[in-house]
Amino acid sequence: MKSSDLRILRSKKMIKEAFLELITEKDYQNVTIKDIAERAMINRKTFYNRYESVDALFQEILHENISSLLQSSCRDFDGDITPGSLPHNIRAFLGNLSLNKEVLQILLNHVSVYVLDRQIEKCLQSHFREKAAAEGGNQCPGNNCPPTLLSGLTASFYMVLAKWWLTQQEYSEEQAATIVEDIINNGFPGLLII
Repeated sequence: MKSSDLRILRSKKMIKEAFLELITEKDYQNVTIKDIAERAMINRKTFYNRYESVDALFQEILHENISSLLQSSCRDFDGDITPGSLPHNIRAFLGNLSLNKEVLQILLNHVSVYVLDRQIEKCLQSHFREKAAAEGGNQCPGNNCPPTLLSGLTASFYMVLAKWWLTQQEYSEEQAATIVEDIINNGFPGLLII
């Protein structure tokens, strides 16, 4: 790797770290290129050599973290989407979230959290549809559940789990997995109000 490549990587790393620090201190819309440059101890020209805007920087951080989460999670899911497979899948999912927990927590507190939610949910839905198709259909009794409904419900379950676990500080990933397993094993008593 050339020294100029190392300088680019180093300055991008400093810019990203500065940006993440700043959005924890003030709203995303209030973070300026000047703020980032001052915090990263670079000049504004260096910022513009790496990114065209604050939004472009945000999108790169978002893409890197979502890609990392999804690659790990989709690789670790064992393909079984039946209730008996949940303990393994929940632990794998939470373990992958924990790899990027700090950055994901910052991104979840961002006003554009919808983008993060949507990208993760789309990957999960696609993954579960593929797994159901590979197993010859769906997992519903009588085979009367549309695969898109099953994959959507499963992806929604994991999204709720991710948001809850990332926004609380009380439970480790193991404790969280155990809590969710207990809820599932007890059949969601009294939780579903129609």
